[in-house]
Amino acid sequence: MSKIRVRLLGGFEVWAGDQQVGGFESQKVRALLAYLACHRRRSFSRDHLAGLLWPEREPESARHALRQSVYNLRSKLPDGESLFLTSHSEIGIHPKADWWVDVEAFEEAVRRGTEREAIDPQQLSSAAQLYRGELLAGFFVKESPAFEEWLVAEQVRLRDAAVEALRKLIESYRRRGEHRFGAHYAQRLVSIEPLAEEAHRELMRLWALSGQRSRALAQYEELVNLLREELGVEPLEETRGLYEAILAEAVEEEAAARNEEPIGPLVPLVGRRGAYEVLREGWFQAQEGKVFCTLVTGEGGIGKTRLIKSFLDVTTSKRRTLVLKGGCHELSPLIAYQPFLEVLRSALEQGADAPGQAYDKAPGEVRQDLVRLVPEFRDLWPEMVSPDPLPLGPDGRRRLFGSVGRFLEHLCHDGDPLILFLDDLHLADRDALDLLGFLLTKLEGPIWVVASCRPEGVDRDHPLNRIFRRAEKEGMATRLELERLEPEALEEVAESLVGEDQAPELARFLEDRSGGLPLGVSEVINYLWDEGILASRKTGRWGLSGSLAELDLPSDLDELIRLRIRRLPNSTRRLATLAAMIGQSFDVHLLQEAADEHVIVVEVGLEIMLKRWLIRQFAHQWTSTRRERDIVLWARGARRGSFEFAHKRIRSAVHGELNPLRRHAMHGQLAEALERLRGGKDCEALAYHFAVAGQWEKALPYLERAAERAHSVQAVDTARRYCDQAIEGLSRLAAAARSEAQAERWRGERERMQRVRERVAAV
Repeated sequence: MSKIRVRLLGGFEVWAGDQQVGGFESQKVRALLAYLACHRRRSFSRDHLAGLLWPEREPESARHALRQSVYNLRSKLPDGESLFLTSHSEIGIHPKADWWVDVEAFEEAVRRGTEREAIDPQQLSSAAQLYRGELLAGFFVKESPAFEEWLVAEQVRLRDAAVEALRKLIESYRRRGEHRFGAHYAQRLVSIEPLAEEAHRELMRLWALSGQRSRALAQYEELVNLLREELGVEPLEETRGLYEAILAEAVEEEAAARNEEPIGPLVPLVGRRGAYEVLREGWFQAQEGKVFCTLVTGEGGIGKTRLIKSFLDVTTSKRRTLVLKGGCHELSPLIAYQPFLEVLRSALEQGADAPGQAYDKAPGEVRQDLVRLVPEFRDLWPEMVSPDPLPLGPDGRRRLFGSVGRFLEHLCHDGDPLILFLDDLHLADRDALDLLGFLLTKLEGPIWVVASCRPEGVDRDHPLNRIFRRAEKEGMATRLELERLEPEALEEVAESLVGEDQAPELARFLEDRSGGLPLGVSEVINYLWDEGILASRKTGRWGLSGSLAELDLPSDLDELIRLRIRRLPNSTRRLATLAAMIGQSFDVHLLQEAADEHVIVVEVGLEIMLKRWLIRQFAHQWTSTRRERDIVLWARGARRGSFEFAHKRIRSAVHGELNPLRRHAMHGQLAEALERLRGGKDCEALAYHFAVAGQWEKALPYLERAAERAHSVQAVDTARRYCDQAIEGLSRLAAAARSEAQAERWRGERERMQRVRERVAAV
């Protein structure tokens, strides 16, 4: 039996498998099918249906028309006899028949998106995709006032549900700082409620926040014209004030004219319902006052980070919850306790109106130890006396780790849960893992540690595995392993983008080229969009502009990413490469200084990479409470602030594309730019870039300072590794020396550094 699929939102379509069904003999037959489909869990009396659609006829004539209509439905639909359940008195859809109705799917997505008084952006995104327009848009049935009354009431109810879902979705993306996603859904909201000034204001805000000031200003002009033509009124003062705030930064022309091309395809998160349940269980454990840890594992590109971020959006949408994020990074400077330093900095960013408020309330000795870890915190307390060195050995470590734990517990002292999101722990330094193991044994809840790691390189005896095995034995941890997407999930992705008619072709292509790897799916979709093969339709959906059969795409994901990078303009490709040298996240000021490019070139390059989903704006904190005046800063253009690569494999693919000699030279450029901008403050970054560039003489003082800094906070493994790098550099310098005296000097320095290493290792 073919699955019957009924689409009523935005029109009337009936599909059996991949074939559209037509030939219904009248509008009232279609109305009957639509009415039964919207109530497919119940049956109706024949008198009710006859009176609903044929009120102008005599009862017997109306019942005859109803019988004819049911006969027509059965004859046109495959296996029609088994689709309907009829008796002498009632008619309904058979409960065991395989039906899918978009209205039902839409309402279920809205329900799931707002259940437990929380917001699930992925479910709400699905609802937004399903709502293609009003129920039975353009549909009219003659002489059936009861049906029309029902239809109008349902149109209003479903439209209100769509509006509320979009508002919540927009707010979710705005809080996350993902303004381009928010703008996409704000456009949908404006199309549904074109006369709602609030919707236009939200869209103006989001365009401005994403650096697209011209679009924000154009949106205001569109609203002015619409209100004058339709209502004969001017915009509210609040709307005018927002316009003027954005306009205040519009004295100079936009750096580059941004065309009106649509935002790229948004690939939904699918096939992860079971994983959501595992995460939800871990969250519930923490809410009961416990310390609980959930470790999400899977290969690179499997969607670990996206799944966790999506779930955290749900948890933070209603309940007051502090989320602190930290992670580890490939091809980056070695920094002691890196994920926890990022967590501490994230706590500083929370609450833009009162920077450092959380730290101000912490005990004095805790603040002193935190300053050891993050020296820039001294700016918060300039009056603080420099702390004495930590005691060497285990006692000093326990004190430092204890201070971190006390501070984290302080953040949830009012009973509100704390979430620590630790990304890519397979890259964590040994010192960070020691701190994690300490915290899991000493912390008191409610705290949920949700972490991700790749299984490769993390064998049974790896410290991370030992930590989690111990936590699992004590009932305070669980693991979640993600698998590749099944074909059914790929079909769901394809249908959400191009609709039923083209979904089978796109789903087969995705399965063949991505192998079910979620990042592969996204990159294939992005490539099709880059090349114009996946094109925007006026309906707001997407469509394939040609056959995929002859399209030759590499099956290797990294090669596909590199293919997309090669299609960038030369100046943009150079910027992408420099950004990859900087790190997973990068500061635009440093990028511009290192590139030595005009600001317009940098801004245009960033805009191109944003539009192609290669990078995104970087948020230092989980939620955003930006005030109206902050919009002015963001409206100045995309060149302000920090960005990050959309995925770590995108960055590594860009990094690996460059010739090694050219890469070394670019690392040298970055190190010099960093010195000019920040002096010698970032010793770890300077040590890294100079060392990779092979400029060992310049790297040495920074390597030694980095080793001393790590040693001062009892990061023994990190300090030892910096010493090893310095010893390697000194050996290279001695071998390349032009004179014996110079070689002897470097050998003497190497012996001194070896003694430093021995002292560090003895702690």
